Amino acid sequence: MKLSLLAGTAVLCTITWAIALVVDSDPWTGAGALLIGTGILATSTVGTVGMIVSHGRWSHRLALGSVGLTLIVAAARPIDLLWWAGLGATAVAVASLLSPWLIGSIRTLPSASGPPPRAIAPAIALLFTPAVVGFVSSDSPAWASILIGGSALVFAFLYSRVVWGGLAGVRAVWPVLAVGTSPFMGWIAGTVTALIGFGVAALAWNPAVKASFHPPVESGTSFPIPPELAPTEILDAAGIDDQGNPV
Repeated sequence: MKLSLLAGTAVLCTITWAIALVVDSDPWTGAGALLIGTGILATSTVGTVGMIVSHGRWSHRLALGSVGLTLIVAAARPIDLLWWAGLGATAVAVASLLSPWLIGSIRTLPSASGPPPRAIAPAIALLFTPAVVGFVSSDSPAWASILIGGSALVFAFLYSRVVWGGLAGVRAVWPVLAVGTSPFMGWIAGTVTALIGFGVAALAWNPAVKASFHPPVESGTSFPIPPELAPTEILDAAGIDDQGNPV
């Protein structure tokens, strides 16, 4: 219960700032504010759920990153009542995420059963993409920014849920879409988008990514065991004697 409350402060923080952006999106455009709000909410939600369910280091860092993005919003957005509410929520979230009670519940070593960190990296990069594109989208058409930011979340979902086409999406489809759209987005936003596209592709082509998405399957073999060598409890369960005859 304590972990849920402490981890949930990250979501509460990003919700507060998302509302503040809805009320006053200055200095960003409507599309930029939409992407920033969606991005910080997505990263904080995934990070919070990850901390509660898996206690993974990646989820803790993801939640901290989402809260860190709200400081960029605070530095640029006009000061009003919602600004103060958001700043207070950010302070509470930082204190909670760095508290010894929460840090003590986070694993210090990677999970033996979970995917390796390199396999998680493409999804995390895509989760941060909407907010990053939103921050630099002042000189970008709304359709291009929303296309890149929205599709990044879609491909992050397909990849993380091991949906058909998810691996090809993060390795080729989304990077090509990002690089291909970048010339229409203005100099700053286009450069950032292209760099993210190349970065996601580089992360996704790591061998660990394919091995996690399509684990290698080995065909097993079976060998008959003479009844006289089988354990008694197995023979009794099968209803046969040590000669293989029904009893």
